[in-house]
Amino acid sequence: MTQDKKSETVVPEKKSVQLPVNLPLEFIPLYDWWKTNGSQFMIQAAIVVILVGSVIGGKYYYKSSIAAANKELLKASTTEELEVLANNYSKWQVGNTALLRLAKSYYDAGKYEDSLAKYDICVSKGKPAGFVEVAVMGRAMCFEALGQLPEAKTAYVEFEKANPTHFLVMQAQMGQARVLTLQGKKDEAKKLLELLKAGKNSEPMAEMAIAQLQGVIARYEPRKDILLTDTSIAPVAVPATAPAKPEAK
Repeated sequence: MTQDKKSETVVPEKKSVQLPVNLPLEFIPLYDWWKTNGSQFMIQAAIVVILVGSVIGGKYYYKSSIAAANKELLKASTTEELEVLANNYSKWQVGNTALLRLAKSYYDAGKYEDSLAKYDICVSKGKPAGFVEVAVMGRAMCFEALGQLPEAKTAYVEFEKANPTHFLVMQAQMGQARVLTLQGKKDEAKKLLELLKAGKNSEPMAEMAIAQLQGVIARYEPRKDILLTDTSIAPVAVPATAPAKPEAK
């Protein structure tokens, strides 16, 4: 007869875990967890530290880049420098400010079409915040300089209606007077300036600016190509040419 042998269950022996010497009893569960999961925890912690560090580093780089760009903007004094800033930082706030300054630089250089194009971009972006009205006024002045008088008058009138308390509203009213003069309506322009001057009787600088424009308008003749935005223009008397002395024989 064959004897049935009972299968013996093999039970793996537990390996004794060597505890650190002088380990307090309350730390034994923590020690066991560390032996089991400690390495995974360290990896996850390292990843978190790297991610947080990259975010902080990115913010620092962004802030330092903005600071450097602002310094460049403050130092920029030529059209070429402003063009570089406007292109390099087109998506940043400093780029929008550079664009506004670039439009003014083009205007000062007599490049009115280029100036108008840059002012249009500023208006469409609505930036820099708080300076959009400056771009709107710049567009109106470009229209005037280009001889597009109906567009200029509309722009000045709309600016005055939309911004009755803006610090540039007087410039819009003076712009209307200039356009009326260029359209051959000097009487209307004079009345407009008289009303404007009466409302500025307690502001010496404003009165002076209005008086200067009144003088330019009074001297203006349609046959003369005078840009009325330049209040420094005044007629210059040309001295009669002295007869040439006969040459000594």
